[in-house]
Amino acid sequence: MIAIEMRFLIGKYHATPWGRQVNEGAVEWPPAPWRILRALIAVWRHKFPDVSEDQVRRLMQKLSALPAYRLPVYSSGHTRHFMPAANDNKTKIFDTFFSISKLDPIIVCWPQVELSPDERELFEQLAAAMNYFGRAESWVEASVTETVPDSFNAVKLDENGVGESQELVRLLAPSNEESYVAGRFQMVKKLKQQKLDENRRKAEKQNKPTDKLKLSPKEIAAIEQSLPETMFDALQVETDQLRKAGWNRPPASEWVDYVCDIELPRPNHATRRIQRKQLPTIARFAIAGAVRPRLTEALAIGERSRMYVMGCSKKQNGGNCSETFSGKTVDGTPQGIGARTHAHSHFLAESLGINSNGRITHLSVYVPAGIDSRDEAALSRFTHMHGSDGHDLQVVPLGIGMPEDFGGLDERKGLSPMLGSSRTWVSRTPFVPTDHLRIRDREKRDPILHEEAIQRELECLIRKELERRPWLAQLAESISIERISHTNLGGKEVSWLDFRRERQKGGGRRSTTHGYGFRLTFDREIQGPIILGYGAHFGLGIFNAV
Repeated sequence: MIAIEMRFLIGKYHATPWGRQVNEGAVEWPPAPWRILRALIAVWRHKFPDVSEDQVRRLMQKLSALPAYRLPVYSSGHTRHFMPAANDNKTKIFDTFFSISKLDPIIVCWPQVELSPDERELFEQLAAAMNYFGRAESWVEASVTETVPDSFNAVKLDENGVGESQELVRLLAPSNEESYVAGRFQMVKKLKQQKLDENRRKAEKQNKPTDKLKLSPKEIAAIEQSLPETMFDALQVETDQLRKAGWNRPPASEWVDYVCDIELPRPNHATRRIQRKQLPTIARFAIAGAVRPRLTEALAIGERSRMYVMGCSKKQNGGNCSETFSGKTVDGTPQGIGARTHAHSHFLAESLGINSNGRITHLSVYVPAGIDSRDEAALSRFTHMHGSDGHDLQVVPLGIGMPEDFGGLDERKGLSPMLGSSRTWVSRTPFVPTDHLRIRDREKRDPILHEEAIQRELECLIRKELERRPWLAQLAESISIERISHTNLGGKEVSWLDFRRERQKGGGRRSTTHGYGFRLTFDREIQGPIILGYGAHFGLGIFNAV
């Protein structure tokens, strides 16, 4: 007996069944055996080219047996948004998915399968290297296990039929290898005869002799190649090639009837819920668009996203915007949630990865006071932003949680250094002081004293900004501060002067438009985010973990 566990890291599973169109709103559930094997082969092709084909073939032959499933509780959801297509046309996408708790895995078990030590090691390597399952949005963490549940709630249909609390589903699965090879021989023979008959009809129309007509080696090779020789070969054929060839289902596959329990058992997470009383503080989004702005426009994007989220909140709450997003009471005075302690929402743009060319790829809404269910519902309405430059931006929700759920230093995996954990932090967007630098007249006259005075005053302001945020106040004294002159965007050094440093609308306490950058070193590891200074709620003063 062998099984694989799959946990969906952002709580969403996207997968369109074979033969269905994306906009139909169908989700393949449970994941088809054919999809599971193809996912494992894709990992092998992309990440383990040194592993021999024979090793993978033997493993796939064993895993082609029909599995049983232990499915977690789930709920369905969808987003509707426009995506750019050819000729600048915009196509409306109806994107349906299943929401699954990150704590509850799908368990796929092969009860009758026994693997050799080498086969099990290969299976473990392929599963551990799987980054997503289904569509690319379905980030997954997979592992091989022999610890399986006592019962399964999705199994192959047997003589007992479909029970009252069950439903019938059809899943695409590998067919029997021997029957496919035998059937392929007959199919190739049939296709050759059809091609020969077609050539004879063409010859007759042209008044050419047909008694000695034969297929050319090129025609025979094309027919042979159109049908994979084995089930393992069929698993590796691209979906586009199969559809172009007119297959109503992949070769070497068959539809298998499964029965699934309608009432799924509720997970038992009582201990976890007791431990985690705190509301989530991060809502994270990906940014897409024909032309995305550079990170130097982080302040403008922060202002624009706040305006749209406030609009979504008003629609959600009958015309009243949540204090979480406005930082103000209903009458408009700045006395809302955390208005004086910066505990209300921050709209923070990011540019991740050198391939982003310095353009904004993500947006995080950070609320230190916590995001309640009403605010979460409002954020779910946030799907786009119109641009004053004519370039609209699509906003794709990635998840809601705590900084540690999204933070990390590996930007290639989509992890956020802004939400990471480290002793050392460096400026990503410029720090603009909210208080004046107190430089004495004699210090202004002496260049050396002037520079020392600026450093002294900036260090004082950084500590003051930390003290204004209750969750950072205890760090103000245990810190060393070093100035830096630039950040790196798309492999190029960018000065703080290149950033927008003044809000388009609204006020905000600011002493100067000059921007500064720092390297902050604490005496212990700190969990992000750290955002300080003027415009901190709109994307200025962001620090990244190093």
